[in-house]
Amino acid sequence: MINQKLLLKITEKWPVKVLSVAAALIISIFFRMTTLETRFFSAPLRIVTNENLVAVNSITSSVRISLRGESDGIQPILEDDIEVSIDLGKYTIEGTYRVPVLILKKGSALGVAPLEISALPIEITVVLEQKVKKSVPIFPVFFGTLAQGYEMTSHQIIPEVVVAEGPRSVIDELYEFNTEIIDLDRRYENFSVRINIINNNPLVIIHGDRMIEYRGTINRIVRDPSRDTQSSQRIRDIVSNNITDMTGALNSADQTGHNRSESNVFENTSGDE
Repeated sequence: MINQKLLLKITEKWPVKVLSVAAALIISIFFRMTTLETRFFSAPLRIVTNENLVAVNSITSSVRISLRGESDGIQPILEDDIEVSIDLGKYTIEGTYRVPVLILKKGSALGVAPLEISALPIEITVVLEQKVKKSVPIFPVFFGTLAQGYEMTSHQIIPEVVVAEGPRSVIDELYEFNTEIIDLDRRYENFSVRINIINNNPLVIIHGDRMIEYRGTINRIVRDPSRDTQSSQRIRDIVSNNITDMTGALNSADQTGHNRSESNVFENTSGDE
């Protein structure tokens, strides 16, 4: 009997009671939401690479993280305990993909409630191309001139080529690497220097040591006496030929003038007769 009365009281006006409980829950949740705090920071983006494909476009190095929860819960969380990453390993063909940003909680972020974690952006656009390798020659870059009277007779680059790796379209257009400047100013002795290879493209990886050894052999310029004698003889021959030509021209001019004089005399004599 008592149970029936209790049941009747509970079920009496039950829609109103249900609505009251629901309203109380909503108010409670709203109250808790309004009392939650938000904390922002930037986290480095880790990229899980692909063995056969590589990104062609530049990818942001960090993303903005927001933590929402009670102050006592979110403030002690270390930034290093929120890890964000994108996974490129699952893609197998070239193309453009929208890769979701993955969030991993560690350490001080575990067991905190309530806790909402979001990343901005939530997706990152990545253009993937086939990863290729290629042997690329190295060319040294010089500055200055050797000491007067000296010349470089030979040189050696060790190594002469390096292996470069990167996206297919980038490597196809890569034909050479240059070195940093090698100073030749006033050198007069053999020398050897280690110098960096210049690579301004962040998408290209140079395998092995990114430096080369440059060896230069410098000798004094030695004049060949026989060549000097031959040159002097050629100069004398040229001068002699020019003098001969000028003498012949003068003799020819004199002979022409003499003939003209004789002709004039003959004409005058004929006129007097």
